[in-house]
Amino acid sequence: MKYLAIILLSFILVSCGPSVNPALQQKINNFYGKSSSKSFNMSGNFVKTMPLKVGQWVMQGSNNEGTKSINRISIVGQEQGGWIFEFYSLTESVESWTQMLIKGLEEANESKNFDDIDIVWVKTKDNDGNINTIDGMVLSLSKGLYKQSLSSLNLKLTSGTSGGSITVPAGTFNGTYKSKAEVSVLGTKYTAEGWYHSEVPINGMVKSVSDNGKIVTELLDFGLTGAVRSF
Repeated sequence: MKYLAIILLSFILVSCGPSVNPALQQKINNFYGKSSSKSFNMSGNFVKTMPLKVGQWVMQGSNNEGTKSINRISIVGQEQGGWIFEFYSLTESVESWTQMLIKGLEEANESKNFDDIDIVWVKTKDNDGNINTIDGMVLSLSKGLYKQSLSSLNLKLTSGTSGGSITVPAGTFNGTYKSKAEVSVLGTKYTAEGWYHSEVPINGMVKSVSDNGKIVTELLDFGLTGAVRSF
């Protein structure tokens, strides 16, 4: 129950809006300040993302009415027939690292039923370098919350059209596929218009704009190799 309390407390702290840390704010601006002149052409039609492989990573920046944050998703290993994902999150007040062993992700994206995935264990690292492992009964009590946090891996696209050429900090992506996608954050669901490209790993997303226009997420950088565990 100790770790469950930690999990619930973390969600409460996020919802309470901790104070801005100028050093983290500057770190976010540095990530946003980089840009690439590379151009990427679409390989065929975008039907689904490229096959998952260890080493793939994407870094996305979100701007919610002027408040920016960073999210990096990396595939850092394989274990028990599943994929070890590492999630790095940077807001103006909090920097955090989480690893999860996820099984059944490909099958869930095929069936469009994200409930089919299984999270075997979760490891977290705080700013002091302390590492906690959550599994077994404790994980079963909080697994639903963690599944909700994986909305960026849950590719629920409706029918779409050609999205043309889209330029973001990661480069220019030609021949994108534009579609509506369902997003779930801490139990709140909304739809967003997204632009997707076959050259982008993990979730294929180049850019996303929420229906109300308040949340804009862009691809800042990505790689097909090189991702390793940070802890």
